[in-house]
Amino acid sequence: MKSTKYEFYLLIIPLVIVEFVRGAFIISYLPSLYINPIGISLAIVGVAVSIHFIGDTFANFIMGYIIENLGSNKVLHLSFVVMTLSLSVFIIWPNSFTLIISTLFTGITVCPIWIYLLTKAAGDKRGQRISIVYLGWLLGLGAGYVAMNYLIQFNIENLLWFLPSLTIIAWIVYTIVNTGNICVEKVDIKKQWGITKELVISSKVVVPGILFQGIGMGMLIPILPVFAMQDLHLSTNQYTLIILIGGASLVLALIPLGKLVDNVKNKIILCIIGFIIFASALFALGSKPNLVVTIMVVIVLGVFYALFLPAWNSFIAGYIPESLKAVGWGIFSSLQGLGVMIGPAIGGVLAESYQTMTTIQGSAVIFGIAAIFYFFYAIRKQKQNLKTDG
Repeated sequence: MKSTKYEFYLLIIPLVIVEFVRGAFIISYLPSLYINPIGISLAIVGVAVSIHFIGDTFANFIMGYIIENLGSNKVLHLSFVVMTLSLSVFIIWPNSFTLIISTLFTGITVCPIWIYLLTKAAGDKRGQRISIVYLGWLLGLGAGYVAMNYLIQFNIENLLWFLPSLTIIAWIVYTIVNTGNICVEKVDIKKQWGITKELVISSKVVVPGILFQGIGMGMLIPILPVFAMQDLHLSTNQYTLIILIGGASLVLALIPLGKLVDNVKNKIILCIIGFIIFASALFALGSKPNLVVTIMVVIVLGVFYALFLPAWNSFIAGYIPESLKAVGWGIFSSLQGLGVMIGPAIGGVLAESYQTMTTIQGSAVIFGIAAIFYFFYAIRKQKQNLKTDG
């Protein structure tokens, strides 16, 4: 079938809905189970979140081959069916086993719509279209997270049923808008593995930082609502407001600070400052500050992440060989995904075995180690430059 003029933009709607479901279920609802218990421990929640991201990452590796053999249309329809069923199974029989199954298949079934849209983004406006895809991702994930945080406080019976209902709506929109199968470029697994090895070896200095970030941030996912409400004594509305303030600080600061980063030659210094601020802010939150101080800390985190993000990406870009630019970012994203897989399980187990404060402090220590690692790297690099100049 011939593609319609607005097909790509209309297909963003199913992505936004699917990411809304992910944000509501994985990022918001699961961590709240410790506050609104149904017999599932915080350690299991952490493992479930990790399983979700494992499923997502694994699907990214194999989904191209599946689409190549079955066709994108069949795979997309199947993914909507499986996501709806996996969510429904947990809602009907809520226990640790069905939670793991549900989070795993939710992670796997989110992947096909991404591949479909990124393939559809080809053409003269590829950059613009990819930006729209990522905007849809952020909009859906953030809206789902905030909406579920708000709704949970009302203890609405059968609240979760709106998630598979939304998945069905996304499926209907896709069915109406879709105009046919996409062509997926064949990938040689041996060649891809060789490229990955070459990239990791040539840019090994950035790998620890990527893993540190993924693990440090991932540790916080399953415990943040628990920490906010039990340790900081925030209400659900206050917690949601603080998340919005932090996000707004990041968005507002990103463009002006991105321009500032472009004018700074030594990007690693900004990265070190960022790691130090992250560690310090987490330790500050660990002191259980009042609401005003908590808001100030979150604003600082948002602003400095807006400084850190372009600086770190520029630092990474300098270590990707020109011949590998096309695939380099995808490989590094997978490495960060590896950290995000591990982090939630570690964070959940630490909180269950000790307390949520231990997870916060553990995450702070990881960012502190990253700052120390790159501080000594910067010193060594400076000495090498002096020898070269001499």
